[in-house]
Amino acid sequence: MKTKLSLFAILILILCTVTPFAADAVKEDAPSYPTLDLSAIKPSKVTVLGGAALAEAVRSESGYMIPIEGKILYAFDGEGNAVWTHGLSSKVESLSPGLGGILYAVSRKTTLCMIGPGGKELWKARPGFSMDGDPVAGRDGRVFVRGGGKVACYGLKGTRRWVTDVEGQDASLPLLELNDGRLLVFLTKTEGGKSCALTLSPFGKPMEELTFSGMVKSAASCGDGVLLSFSDGAIGLCSVQGGKSVSSWIKGASETRFSSAAQIVTGVFSGRTAAFLSGSPARLLYVNTQTGQIEAEAKTGLNAASLRYKAVTAQGLAIADNGTAECYSSEALPVWKATYNNASTWSYMFISDEGFISFMGKDWVISSYRVRQNLSAGQDSLFKEKTASQYFAFCSDITLESSDVYGRAVSGALSLDMMNDWKKGDFGSREQGYVTLLTNEISSIDAAYNATGSARALSSSYYLTHPAYCQEIFTLAASSQLASFAPYIARLLVKTSGSPLSHTLVKAAGETAFDADGSMLDALMYTAQHSSNDGVLMAICDATYEICRFMGRNTFIRKGNAILSYLLYPQFSQRVHDYAKKTLDRLIDEKI
Repeated sequence: MKTKLSLFAILILILCTVTPFAADAVKEDAPSYPTLDLSAIKPSKVTVLGGAALAEAVRSESGYMIPIEGKILYAFDGEGNAVWTHGLSSKVESLSPGLGGILYAVSRKTTLCMIGPGGKELWKARPGFSMDGDPVAGRDGRVFVRGGGKVACYGLKGTRRWVTDVEGQDASLPLLELNDGRLLVFLTKTEGGKSCALTLSPFGKPMEELTFSGMVKSAASCGDGVLLSFSDGAIGLCSVQGGKSVSSWIKGASETRFSSAAQIVTGVFSGRTAAFLSGSPARLLYVNTQTGQIEAEAKTGLNAASLRYKAVTAQGLAIADNGTAECYSSEALPVWKATYNNASTWSYMFISDEGFISFMGKDWVISSYRVRQNLSAGQDSLFKEKTASQYFAFCSDITLESSDVYGRAVSGALSLDMMNDWKKGDFGSREQGYVTLLTNEISSIDAAYNATGSARALSSSYYLTHPAYCQEIFTLAASSQLASFAPYIARLLVKTSGSPLSHTLVKAAGETAFDADGSMLDALMYTAQHSSNDGVLMAICDATYEICRFMGRNTFIRKGNAILSYLLYPQFSQRVHDYAKKTLDRLIDEKI
């Protein structure tokens, strides 16, 4: 008995000794993060503007774009330094991102303006109705706007492609894109207390009328479709499967534990993670957009109903309301927290990869505060510009190719109709057939030149033996005002250097002008290095001018200037020298 008591006593002694140590270990391993009161410290950087900010900052590879009073567009870096400014012709009400650093601005709700990555206004258009919400960039360079019971679409050079009547639009919810590229337009009408919507093809054709499982209060596009947040706290995903819009998954309020509609942030850490926030203090959920699985959750100190900013940074998910900003890791653990003066002193804010919060004050001052001192070496920006792609789901199943047996896939009459439509605009759903045919033919031309000298070349010989037809196809593609043909043009410029197709492709590169990754300018340099034809070399000058004018100063500095300087080398004629110098002067006059 004494032995048992002794063993019991020893056991109690061991437990009493170990328990405090274990508790201390847990406490030491608990995540720690900085908490700052920005109202008690001086800003790291202060910039005085020429007026008050007019809209939210828009992120691009050039920085954070901010329109201000006085018709000026500012670009700021992540530390709050002004990188460049560019004059605008009118007061901007909203700013939206497009492909490759392009911006879309709306003025007085009546005018749409496309701004190049360097801040230069490229074109303006008046849709003929008062625009509601922000413009939506399409996948191939087109842009969609809506309002006044209509939805309209414009090309890269400002020609209206189509306009469609959609009455009863719900302006409180954004115009969105589903996973196959069709548009989702929410309507004010309801059925049994449930929200309704209409889908449109990217070519303006009405497709389906949808009724959701509840009242939709917020929505956002992601790679898997459109994420939905309902008034009762449920969340879900609408996606296109087998050509039909369906409800892929839904999580009821009992699973989300939301008592009201949530705010949504897409593209969090991966293409298949989204953040949902609801309540005060807000509950944060990370959700897999494909399956609806809840991956992580946290309780924040924010009011979801008054969020002022939400974005993914190199540090984590940054969210802010009127008085508090917080950052969360991919595991939904806090990274930092900051408090600041009431929002009555500022209009907008942005939080950068570099660990700064910048406030756009109503006193025309941007104040930037560092909230994260030590960033890990491996913390790279998660920001990526939107890249151009085809609407593959809407390419008709056409297998017709040009051949010596069947002749041209694009007849002379159809070619003329296409070109007339590209010039006049408002061609509507006819475009779907045009784009499909051009894509098929250009893919075949690309394959034919890729197979030159091989057995496969024999089956594609029509394109190799009919260069005039190929030239016609690329002239049509360049006139389409679509960015999706640019990669083909860049590739074939290299493959066909010195061939009859080379000159047409150089001109097509200039006509297209969109060159987000610099591949067309690289191809133009390659062509210049392998050509002695003055006509081709002068066309390279013109194409370089058009691309640099469209894409902005950074493009000119990185690649355009190198091409024009190369054409001043002694091996080229005086005629080419003079034209290259003239082109440089034209670019200087453009003030890009």
